[in-house]
Amino acid sequence: MHFSRLMALAGVIIGIIGLFMESLTTSTADGVPPEVAGGVGGFADIVPTIWGGLDTWAQWVLVIFIIVVVVLAVRPVVSQALNRNDSMIVGGIGVVLLVYAIIKWMDAGDKADEATAGLAANGIPPELFGIDPGLGFLVLIVGTVLVTFAGASGFVGKSE
Repeated sequence: MHFSRLMALAGVIIGIIGLFMESLTTSTADGVPPEVAGGVGGFADIVPTIWGGLDTWAQWVLVIFIIVVVVLAVRPVVSQALNRNDSMIVGGIGVVLLVYAIIKWMDAGDKADEATAGLAANGIPPELFGIDPGLGFLVLIVGTVLVTFAGASGFVGKSE
């Protein structure tokens, strides 16, 4: 299998792993009530996976994009680089997904700030309880970058 096709498939797999990681992570220090630290009382509802935090339309579009990238990556002849049209499609999908992942990461940062402010309003100092965007966003962004590079490398690597 050609390197650009492998890179596209690896990007899809890494991106899917990132989608099912938590969108927000929490860190607690001494003095935080256990029911808050453990997510009891509805706190766990504001920390869904990245996939769970997406709108339904975005989930459908994402599934379609993943299917398109996988189909283009495994179409014959897999020992050759992606042709120009396939490379443009894969690269374009990668760029769109990268931009959307960055937007959702920034949105998660805003939600983390809101949650921290809500806890501070309830008497829990922000120094005791940190809420930040999760590692899943980094994993998701790495996956989308790989898909983008797969499209770019297939586009550059073929002169037809």
